[in-house]
Formats: sequence, C-alpha cells, structure tokens
Amino acid sequence: MKKIKNYFNYGLFIIFLIGASVNANAMIHDKLKIPGVGGGSSSSSKVDLKGGKTELVKLFFESSNNFLEAQELLLKAYGKNQEAGQVAAALKYAKNSNYGEADRMKNSIQATTEASKAVEASINDKSIKITAEGKVLYAKAIPATGKGLLGTIKLRPKAQQMVTGIQSNPISAVSEIGGLAKIIPNIPSYITTMFKTTKLIATGAKANDIKGAKDLESKLGDI
Repeated sequence: MKKIKNYFNYGLFIIFLIGASVNANAMIHDKLKIPGVGGGSSSSSKVDLKGGKTELVKLFFESSNNFLEAQELLLKAYGKNQEAGQVAAALKYAKNSNYGEADRMKNSIQATTEASKAVEASINDKSIKITAEGKVLYAKAIPATGKGLLGTIKLRPKAQQMVTGIQSNPISAVSEIGGLAKIIPNIPSYITTMFKTTKLIATGAKANDIKGAKDLESKLGDI
C-alpha cells in the first residue's frame, strides 16, 4: 500500500509540474504579444479619417482643379463655349473656401465627369476640324492635364485608404469627417474617369500634332 501511495504522490507531482509549465509558457506568450499582429484586431490598424481628411482634400483639389482648367481650354478648342463656361463656373466654385469641402468636392466630381464626356465626344467626332486657334488652346490644356494626372496618381493611394476606413465603420466615419464620408467613396470612380480622359486627350493631341503631346504621353507611363 505504501508503494502505491508513493506512486500516487509522484503522479500528482508530475501533473503539478506540467500545469506550472503550461501556465508559465502562457504568461511568456502574453508578454511577447505584439499589438496588431495575429488574428485579433487592434486600434493601431484603424484608419485615421480625421487626420487623413486634410491631405486627401488637398490632393483631390490639386487633381480636379487642374483637370477643370484643362477641360475648359479643350472645350473652347472644339468650339464648345457653353460647356466651357460651365466648367469655368465649377472651377470658380471649387476654389471658393466659403463653401463646404463636401459640397465643393461633390460638385467638382460631377463637373469633371460631365466635361470628360463632352471632351470625349468632341475628340471622337471626326467631322470636327480643329482650327489654328483651337490648336493653340489645346496646347495650353496639355500642361494642366499633366498636372492633373500627376495629382491623381498621388491621390489614388490616399483615396483607397480613406474609402477602406469609411467602409469599415460608416457611422463612425460620419461623426469624424461629416459629409465627406458620403463623397469620398466616389473618388475611385473619379480617378478612373480622369485616367481614361487623359489617355484620350493624349491620343487627340498626337492625332492633331499638338505641341506637348509626347510629353503628356510619357507621363501616362506612371499609371
């Protein structure tokens, strides 16, 4: 009986050692855990919408204002003076800080999209012949188009980051950045439109032997 008792006590001792070892390893593991690594979520992975808003707004208007300037000149080049006047009004509105950022951004997205359609229709219309004056206006639009393209390339990663943040928590996004939370998700579509329009402008410039066509074409390699 004494021998059995000793074996029993020895078994309990072994179980105790195993339990202590498991607990110790768990404690060490907890201490070595790195926030944001592994399966759990972490606040460090959250997108700073409020902090990122300022940069995004700056990059967006750097892109859209240049495109609006270019589109106004291009529409004039094709004799579309009424449409050019509408674009000029949109650019003036975009630069007026008395209006809210969300309203100005929404209006600029709409204006550039509509102007892009008008520019596309004009460039693709083979019955329209650009005059000598029109070629001068087209050439003046090339630098602004290039600036708009480069601004859009810089805008793309920031826009993607902000859209991800908004989609992950829409309610929180509205409380952090207000009306912009509803407008920013439209920026990726705006970017796609502007890339497409820039390629078309470069094609039209090359076809009409416009000064600066090659320079604009080379910038398209960054897309």
